[in-house]
Amino acid sequence: MAESSRSSLPNLLSAVRILLMPTALVVAMAGSKLWFAMLLALALATDALDGYLARKLNAESEFGRKLDSAADYLTLLTGLAGIAVLWPEIMRRELPWVASGLLIFFAVIVYGLLSLGRAPCYHTWITKISALACGFSLIPLLMGYSAAPLHWALVLQILGGLEELFIIYLVPWHKGELRTVWHALKLRRQRAAAGNENAD
Repeated sequence: MAESSRSSLPNLLSAVRILLMPTALVVAMAGSKLWFAMLLALALATDALDGYLARKLNAESEFGRKLDSAADYLTLLTGLAGIAVLWPEIMRRELPWVASGLLIFFAVIVYGLLSLGRAPCYHTWITKISALACGFSLIPLLMGYSAAPLHWALVLQILGGLEELFIIYLVPWHKGELRTVWHALKLRRQRAAAGNENAD
């Protein structure tokens, strides 16, 4: 595979995830639980793979981060819409938990737009873990076993959202990934130290 083709593979996977979502919504509206679950699982698999490949192939970019985040947003909203259509009783029962997760999700986007002029694309460790946890938690939830894994995944998502809000506050000038709030504090201290040196 040519070098340029390999470096574009992570973005291609994010684009595939975006393209899968209208199809997933159509099959949900048609009442096919199996096909919806398969398409959603495929989308979640590409989510786990594109970031890994971007790092492995040294193909990380600002465009790639934005595309990945857009695919994540669309997958989340399509997944919730499909579950509401196909498993309405589960959605009604879990609505307070889902609403809490959506509240922090949109709070990060709105605060980012107001403070940064764009939605943040930090891809912190907590948000990555919570995204995987939310995906896996759907298995016991939709099979009627337990909602506890979803609840724990949403708690992680809320914590990750609060961390992102704090990161935006700490380093509003930063673009790109930030793994944790500790990394944001480190950047803030480095900038303050550089400013003091320039003042001297």
